[in-house]
Amino acid sequence: MAVEVTSMLATTTFVSADPALFNPESGRLDAARIASEIQLPVSTIAEAIGKKAPSVRKHPDASSLQPELRRVYRIWVAIVDLYAGNKKSARIFLNAPNKHLENQAPVEFIESGDLKPLEALVDAMTTRQPA
Repeated sequence: MAVEVTSMLATTTFVSADPALFNPESGRLDAARIASEIQLPVSTIAEAIGKKAPSVRKHPDASSLQPELRRVYRIWVAIVDLYAGNKKSARIFLNAPNKHLENQAPVEFIESGDLKPLEALVDAMTTRQPA
C-alpha cells in the first residue's frame, strides 16, 4: 500500500487554489463558478462529472460533487498555470484542436465526460513529457 501512495505522490502536480472557483460560504468547489470561469454551461460541467444538470444547478457545491469537480478543477487550473495565468489563452487551448488528442479539442472531452485523456495530457504538459 505504501508503494502505491508513494508512486501517486510522485506523479501528482501541486496546483494552487483559485478562490474564485470555491463557494465562499461552504469553502467547496462550485460547479457554477467553474462553468462560468471556463465559459461553459453548467449542464456541460454536470455531464463532465456524470451528474444531472438540474441537481448540479440547484446545489453546485454539494459535497457529493466534490471528487469529480476536483478533476475538472485540476485540469483547468493546470492549463491556466501553463499559460502563466492567462485565462483567455487557456480557453483558446480548450477549444482548439489538439494533435495530442487526435485533433479533437480538449473541451470535447469535457463535454463527453471523458476526463482521463485531458488529465494525461495536462500531466504530460506539466512534467514536460510528450502525451
